[in-house]
Amino acid sequence: MVFAIFILSLGTVAVYLYFSRFFMDLPTGPIPLPPTISVSEGLLPENQVGLKEWAKYGENDYIPVGNGFFLKLEGGTVIAVTTAHSVALHKSNHSLVTIALSIAGQSGYIAEIDALYGEPGKPRYGRDMTVDYVLLCVDVAIDPDLVLSPDPRGEPQAGERVMLYSGLGDGSGGMSVYSGTIMRVDRNGAWAVMDDDFSPAGMSGSPFLSEHTGKVVGMAIVAGSSGGRLMIGMHPIGSLVEKAESASNYPKIQDYQR
Repeated sequence: MVFAIFILSLGTVAVYLYFSRFFMDLPTGPIPLPPTISVSEGLLPENQVGLKEWAKYGENDYIPVGNGFFLKLEGGTVIAVTTAHSVALHKSNHSLVTIALSIAGQSGYIAEIDALYGEPGKPRYGRDMTVDYVLLCVDVAIDPDLVLSPDPRGEPQAGERVMLYSGLGDGSGGMSVYSGTIMRVDRNGAWAVMDDDFSPAGMSGSPFLSEHTGKVVGMAIVAGSSGGRLMIGMHPIGSLVEKAESASNYPKIQDYQR
C-alpha cells in the first residue's frame, strides 16, 4: 500500500510518496474505544490559539513558514513553540534573524522573537516526531487568552478526542478547528485520525488540544493517508515541556550554529 505523506509546512511545499515500511508506520485498524481519563475536565479555548509563523532572513521581509503557539511552563514562564522543519537554523548569507507569530488574517505580529529557548531540534525524516521542535524566548507580555497550558499527563491517550487549532485560521482572523481521535501513542509520538478529510498542508506547528482537559497535548508535525483516512502525527507536549525545563542556554537566533 502506498501512503501519501505531507510535510506540513508552508516553507516546505512538497508531497512524498513512499511505501510505509520505508517511511512512516501509520496507524491501521479500528479507532480505539474512548479511554478512562483520570485528570480533571477543562474548557477548550474559544479564541485562536494556533498562530501563524513568520521568518525573517537577513534584510528580507518576513515570509510565512508554518505555525506555532505560546506555552506556559511551570513557574509562569511563557515560551513560543514551533517546528524545526519550518525554518533554516544555520549561518549563511541570508541567516535567520527573527521569528514572529501572528493571528492569521489580522495585521501585525503578537511577538517578534530573536532568541532560542535552549538547543533546537532538527527536521523529522524518520518515525521519531520528538526530534522536530524549536523553542523560543518570549520577552513581551502575551494576552493570557493566547497562552496554552500543557496537559499534566504529557501526552494524549488512545481513543481520546482531540482538537487541532490550525494556525492558518479561517482566513479572516477567526478560528479553524478540526476534530479527531487518537489512534496510537508510542515513543515516537502520537497519531490522530481526523473526522473529516481536508488538506493539512501548512498546518505544522499547530497545537492539538484534549477535548477532555482543554489543554495542549501535542504539536502537529506530519500527516499521511491510511485506508482513506487522514492521519496527523504530533510531538507530545510532555516531551516539549521536558526539553524546555532542561534548557540552559538561550542564544540569539542569528548567532546560532549547529
